[in-house]
Amino acid sequence: MLIAALTRRVASSGTRPLLTYYDGAADTRTELSATTFANWVDKTANLIADLGHEDGDPIDIALATTHPGHWVALVWIAAAWQRGYPVNTTPTGADLLVVGPDDNRRAAQTVACSLHPLGRGFPDTPGDALDYVEVFAQPDVHDEIPSALGDVLDGQVVPTVAARDTRLLLPDPVAGEGLILEALVSPLLGTGSTVVAVGLSDERLAAVAATEHATIIA
Repeated sequence: MLIAALTRRVASSGTRPLLTYYDGAADTRTELSATTFANWVDKTANLIADLGHEDGDPIDIALATTHPGHWVALVWIAAAWQRGYPVNTTPTGADLLVVGPDDNRRAAQTVACSLHPLGRGFPDTPGDALDYVEVFAQPDVHDEIPSALGDVLDGQVVPTVAARDTRLLLPDPVAGEGLILEALVSPLLGTGSTVVAVGLSDERLAAVAATEHATIIA
């Protein structure tokens, strides 16, 4: 469902903003158009394949819980679904685990993400993990192996949601299925877009909402 919607969005309005992420602590802003987001998804899907992860096996994307709504977490979720992998947002013992910069949990294979706004890697190689910066070496080839079940999140097929055509600002979002549906799936089904803001004051949030022409959703 999601990848088909992303493909349509790239074809119809690929240069328009899809996802914008504000990190208040780092004072950074990252904006991804549908085309740029799809490029990251393709590269990440190819990285997963290069790691030898078996088709249909789940991926534990712990990053989706430790850093909910972060653009890198959403890229990983979309990439997993592109290749038909079920996604768990907490570690379940899957062979492949995706973590953030301060998460020392490890699996048989672990990819650690620095969460740099431009996708740069760690200053030092994380122990017992692959630095996500290696994704830049992957081709932009679209490699899709859709699951017969559809997109699976935490053991359940992602439900059908209404398409969204608006631009919403989600401040300090809470991890879970609802966030993933609202931030990514729903706007892709329509013509909408999402701004995620973490660690901003109320005054700063109001300014960002005005600048981004977005409606704040509490």
